[in-house]
Amino acid sequence: METRWATVDGVTLELPADCTVCELRDALYKPDDAALIAVTGDLVSVVHDEDQPLSELVAGCADTYYFRRPDEPERNEILAAPELESVLSEPADERGSAETTFQRPGIDH
Repeated sequence: METRWATVDGVTLELPADCTVCELRDALYKPDDAALIAVTGDLVSVVHDEDQPLSELVAGCADTYYFRRPDEPERNEILAAPELESVLSEPADERGSAETTFQRPGIDH
């Protein structure tokens, strides 16, 4: 099984390349209502399809992940981004894709 290194909530771990959000959440004992936020260079992705392998998504290229629960205090500028709050407040049936990606806060192009 192919693996890669990534940081999840501040801890560096070796992850299976084809793991899903559900598998990662279960392995790390994260609550069921915690959303996976992936940081890939200048992009931030929120994964909606929790059964699709991360390797098939932009989120699969991330080197940093955060699990964020509803109404949780912001831990950094990424988790405080207004775009993130907007994506997380959308009803699940209105999301048209497996993930939503937006530009990382604080990066100017």
